[in-house]
Amino acid sequence: MKNQNLFILVLLCLARSQEPWEIIYKTFQDKDSMDLEGWVVKNSYTENKVSNCAGYTLFGGYNQFSSKTIVYKHFSLPPHYKLKITSQFWKIDSWNDEYAYAIADNYVWSQMYSYSDGTQMCGRRSDLPDTTTQITIITNNYSKSLLFIMTSNLDVNDEESWGFRDFILSILRCPQGCIYCQDNDYNNCYYWIDFLSLWYQSIELDGWMKNDNTLPATGQCVDIVLVGGKSNLAPNDKLGKIIENLAPHYRIQVNVQFWKIGLWKNEQFSLEIDDQINKTDLGTQGIYSICGATELVKIFNIGVTLSHSKSQCKITMRTNLNTETTDASWGIRAFDIYLAKCFTGCDQCIGPLKTDCKVCSSGWIFYKDLCTHPPPMLFSQISITQNKDSQSDQRISMEIRLLEVDQQIITQGDFTLLFKNNQQILTVQVYVKCFPNKTIKSQFQFNNIENSHKYQFEKECKQNFNSVIYKVKYDLRTITEQELIFNTSDTKCLIYQVIKVAGESELIKILEILQDDV
Repeated sequence: MKNQNLFILVLLCLARSQEPWEIIYKTFQDKDSMDLEGWVVKNSYTENKVSNCAGYTLFGGYNQFSSKTIVYKHFSLPPHYKLKITSQFWKIDSWNDEYAYAIADNYVWSQMYSYSDGTQMCGRRSDLPDTTTQITIITNNYSKSLLFIMTSNLDVNDEESWGFRDFILSILRCPQGCIYCQDNDYNNCYYWIDFLSLWYQSIELDGWMKNDNTLPATGQCVDIVLVGGKSNLAPNDKLGKIIENLAPHYRIQVNVQFWKIGLWKNEQFSLEIDDQINKTDLGTQGIYSICGATELVKIFNIGVTLSHSKSQCKITMRTNLNTETTDASWGIRAFDIYLAKCFTGCDQCIGPLKTDCKVCSSGWIFYKDLCTHPPPMLFSQISITQNKDSQSDQRISMEIRLLEVDQQIITQGDFTLLFKNNQQILTVQVYVKCFPNKTIKSQFQFNNIENSHKYQFEKECKQNFNSVIYKVKYDLRTITEQELIFNTSDTKCLIYQVIKVAGESELIKILEILQDDV
């Protein structure tokens, strides 16, 4: 029995570890599913981008994709932390130790093919072999957009071709309620907010400067637009901006897609956030050619997480220069800022919890160690007057007036009143009709910053008076809209103040008057 329970536990753990891949795009499975929308092909050799090989429909193929052909597509992605791409690559005809490349942002799949690889299936001549390879790419990825590229380093057009089919893109989604994550734990991601996204499809350069004094230029690799790019940003150049009006936060995540173009000599790319420096080694030459001429390219997805709470941040991106470097450039394609936000009503915090706040937002105050809005009314003073009212028979048992806002309540039941007082005091006057053999019991909430307690009064109805008037004055502390809830009848008057405590509604009973039997 013990072994059986252990086996069940192992199965449960394995089931939980099986991450559910979600297919968000697929195409090129057969001739009826050749969805070419969004796919860009550069340097193909016929107008028709689809061919048939050994009964299979290919995107590309013989005499379609060859030397200098570049195929790419942009994908907009929902919040995720990992992606998977599968496809089947077809090498056609005579390759001479040359490479095919599949590029998913910074991830590169590559495969070398020789003349003798495979068997003849299609192509130019029956003595030139063809072969297929299954591509599987699994990589951590947190970007809103994926750039997928396929190309090769072929050098002959008429005897070297390639294509691919059965393309499937899958992701592991962030937990529900998270717009940014790096794993599947909700507790690690619910606090992130998307503050800024730049340079995915269009380029806006407002406020960005090259070397502190020049508006940066843009360049292109194929049709992909970069900030900088070939001949626009060189080693030792820098790109920067002061980004202002950050929402209250305690941590910052900055993600950048850096493009290294040309031949480098082991320089470094620095991403500086308020002078906190993160460096990435760039190595030497790139891997694939997509920017024209002979320059090789490599893409880096760079992410930096830092403790940060200022309302602005200075971003600087730069590379150093090796004196031997002569033909190198760099550019940026995507730039994102995420903020780990403070709880609602908090301007400075050390974490995401409502108890992590150190400074409340304007109009909010600390109440029981939590940021509250509006502040609880502070009991200031009370007067209780016994009265002989000649008009008592024409009045209801409980009447309420809010003196400073000139509101009178002469109905009974449950209702809510919203009002804005131009003064920082509110006087609540309650007229209570007194009946023989009844006792009027009253209770008033006294609130301060740390805690609260109650004042209680009791009046016995006697023949020499028939009404009692309570006049209770409260300090409001801020001039803002107030919400009160009333519950009245012949024998009771209850008044509650509605406040937001760390973003959640809470009722505070500020007044209670009851009529009980003696």
